[in-house]
Amino acid sequence: MPGMFVLLLHLSAAAPTSTIFGDVRLGEKYLADAEVRLACGADSTTGKTDAEGSFRLTVKTGGRCQLTVHYEKQSATVDVVAFDQPARYRLVLELKDGKYFLKRV
Repeated sequence: MPGMFVLLLHLSAAAPTSTIFGDVRLGEKYLADAEVRLACGADSTTGKTDAEGSFRLTVKTGGRCQLTVHYEKQSATVDVVAFDQPARYRLVLELKDGKYFLKRV
């Protein structure tokens, strides 16, 4: 029975995950307490930026994903790639014609 426990522990520790981290700005100001969502296929997770606009999100699968920032009752999305190694993204939320757009810098 202890062998089975060790095997399960090893399998769960080896499960692949993908992490992205970074920060979100609105112009020159870092965006605090904004909801962020990472969706990679059927897998997704949500979080919030901290007081300095930083975030960290981890999903079980990676590849091509979409990162969405929710701000002032609007959502803006940008394509990202999540790998088996953490990837950093610096993002800027811009307002154009009353609508927010998210871009990488």
